[in-house]
Amino acid sequence: MTKYFQGLEERLKAAGSGNAKRAVEELAAHVIGCKPLEIYFRAITPEQERELEKLIVRAEQGEPIQYIIGHVDFRGLEIHCDRRALIPRPETELLVEAVLSSEFRVQSSITIVDVGCGTGCIALALLSELPAAKVIGVDISPDALALARENAEWLGLLERFTAVQGNLLEAFIVDAASCRVMQRQDAAATMGERFDSIVSNPPYIFSKVWKNLEPCVRDFEPQLALDGGEDGLDLIRPLVEQAVRVLKPGGGLFLEIGYDQGPAVFQCLENAGFQNIRIIKDLAGLDRIVSGVL
Repeated sequence: MTKYFQGLEERLKAAGSGNAKRAVEELAAHVIGCKPLEIYFRAITPEQERELEKLIVRAEQGEPIQYIIGHVDFRGLEIHCDRRALIPRPETELLVEAVLSSEFRVQSSITIVDVGCGTGCIALALLSELPAAKVIGVDISPDALALARENAEWLGLLERFTAVQGNLLEAFIVDAASCRVMQRQDAAATMGERFDSIVSNPPYIFSKVWKNLEPCVRDFEPQLALDGGEDGLDLIRPLVEQAVRVLKPGGGLFLEIGYDQGPAVFQCLENAGFQNIRIIKDLAGLDRIVSGVL
């Protein structure tokens, strides 16, 4: 059996897989229904071999393992993922942790907006750990929003999750008389008071860098969720400006950024009037999160 898996590993190596052994273990475990390292001690049926062969062919063509399997672990939650949205990544868990470590966690009831929610992984992780919170997931892609809703339903969190289609925060207006937030295209859909927090993992990769990403990322994951323009800040700049309009005084903004964008995004927040701005580093010691309080 080990020889069988080694043969599959060699095929993925030849196709350019960066971690062929782990890929085979993950795919085989998915088919057999066990943990990755248990595949060497389990029998595999002819039917399972045929199913695994189909998955290996997809991997040989460069499709990410997460899309092939159809789900990924994100802070202990099983998040379904496919080509409709960006694959949740471990570094984005730091963004959730930044919100959970802030003073907003101790409030009895909070409303958070997840801008560019994709699979909904950030929103749903926050909902799972903040029982009194409500999260509005915003995405310009209706397909991504549909996936986020599916995940919210799968995890039993749909009651506290609202999906809104729109570009950044353009879907929201603040009524001058009541100072309450409403959806621009549906004034009857009052969202309530200004928001307590805004969190986002926006597209921040330089366009020229996106063109040279590994094919498994560039050719399969949505460009819309990755390409941040010439300097990677095409969406971050307007998002910061729009956040000022819909956040409560004392509200927080939390952004995932590229490793070399810390000073520029810090300046964006400072120019917009945010205070207590922090740059948080990831486990590799690289700038990864910028947060500020209005």
